[in-house]
Amino acid sequence: MDRAIYLLGGGGHGRVVLDALLAASAVVAGVLDPALTPGTSIFGIVVAGGDELLGEVDASRVAIANGVGANPSVAARARLFDELSGRGFTFTTVRHPSVVFGLGCTLGEGAQLMAGVVMQAGVHVGANAVVNTRASVDHDSVIGRHAFVSPGAVLCGDVTVGESAFVGAGAIVLPGRSIGAGAIVGAGAVVTRDVADGAVVRGNPAERDTNRS
Repeated sequence: MDRAIYLLGGGGHGRVVLDALLAASAVVAGVLDPALTPGTSIFGIVVAGGDELLGEVDASRVAIANGVGANPSVAARARLFDELSGRGFTFTTVRHPSVVFGLGCTLGEGAQLMAGVVMQAGVHVGANAVVNTRASVDHDSVIGRHAFVSPGAVLCGDVTVGESAFVGAGAIVLPGRSIGAGAIVGAGAVVTRDVADGAVVRGNPAERDTNRS
């Protein structure tokens, strides 16, 4: 049985997710966002109300698309996923039709690949992780659950991105490097060394920002 898909969040990232779903011919039943007016629509999909409406449906009949983005914290996005998963809801994977998806690549529950993403052979993207517009992920890289890879980022081969880490727009991570859990890589940074858990790095070559981490 096909499940009804509800998009949680109608902001910027939510609209990108919705665009990808519709481009892939997914049937979206509605948008849930308490900040939007019920009865209005986004790309022809009606705003049904807030996420409290999920308390009125059978979790076995509904699939969720996570429309919450990162800023750069992924905490709100991760909390939503974990809470609703605990209540029995399933999160749908999102894969824009323009994605290049290499042999042996795998996606965890609710992973999202936006337009123009290139994934080479053997990449794994964890549950609820995002690889955003035109990012490139080379062979055998692993992106942890809840991690967020921003538009235009380049992950060279055999890169590891830890759980809930954030890689900024246009950042480059050289082959074999590891980004620790909860770490933040600033936009445009070039990562030549491993990044510790929770660290914030910026620049070329990327150095730790001691004011932020």
